Amino acid sequence: MDFTSLCTDFYKRQTLIDSYSVPIMPVGHPSNWVVPSDTTERVVLNPISRRQAGRLRASRHISSLERTTTQNCRRYGQPVHNSRRCSNPFLINEGPSRVVPEEYRCKCSICHTVGHNGQTCPTRDSTVE
Repeated sequence: MDFTSLCTDFYKRQTLIDSYSVPIMPVGHPSNWVVPSDTTERVVLNPISRRQAGRLRASRHISSLERTTTQNCRRYGQPVHNSRRCSNPFLINEGPSRVVPEEYRCKCSICHTVGHNGQTCPTRDSTVE
């Protein structure tokens, strides 16, 4: 059985050879082109298009004029993550290099001072009386 009879002429080797047998002429420099006058007078405008609905892609191309911001952790100032994704626990003052800012330390719910909580507050008994 001849399998080439099952295939169209488009996929045959001779068709490929015939399609490239015609010599390809170079186009040349655009200044040497002969362009009709009615073609040069036509104004070609951009197609009318609308922005697609929905949220923009996260991997969009950011222009050079647009300012970029980096995420920093509010607790530790590291530019790798933000405070929600911070894997480090709150630090306790154990030395000058491990000082947590006052605004991020836990405060007492009764006297609003740092260092203890509401259950161990020294003024708790005096406020109950």
